[in-house]
Amino acid sequence: MATEEELRAKIEELEKRKAELIERIKVLNRRIRYKKYEQKALQPFLEQTKDVRTGQFHKQKKAIEFKIATSAYTPKMERDLIKELRKVEEELGKVREVERARRKAMYVEKDIADGEAEIVGIETELKVIREDLKKFYDEMKTFRNAARKQAQAEARAEEDLVALGDLALIEKE
Repeated sequence: MATEEELRAKIEELEKRKAELIERIKVLNRRIRYKKYEQKALQPFLEQTKDVRTGQFHKQKKAIEFKIATSAYTPKMERDLIKELRKVEEELGKVREVERARRKAMYVEKDIADGEAEIVGIETELKVIREDLKKFYDEMKTFRNAARKQAQAEARAEEDLVALGDLALIEKE
């Protein structure tokens, strides 16, 4: 069984760790709240542009670049392919903002999920810490009860003792 000082040290250490974890949860909750607002802000734009397809432009661009790189064409044919490539890149430039918004929405969702998962992990750790603290507080309570009982017993024993001054008074009478 640990001494009272050791128990106090363990309790202080666990309380400190508990405070750190609670602070981390607060930070994560603020971050999740911010990410949810960000997600809400992205939602109208994503709803407007849900019919926009960006994959076809990437495929066209890659196909044209592949043709230019691998085949031998006359200069006129090659210029026509380059013009076609520029048109595809221009179209791709128009939908690039949609791609960014979709990617950002995906990252925001991932951040929210990661934050919530971290909070769940911290809460399980907090539960263990709280159980340990309860156990240590109970031990501390038994120490204090024992100390109080001992002090009361000493006080009663002292009351039963007669002081020398009291003895002198008793003899004078």
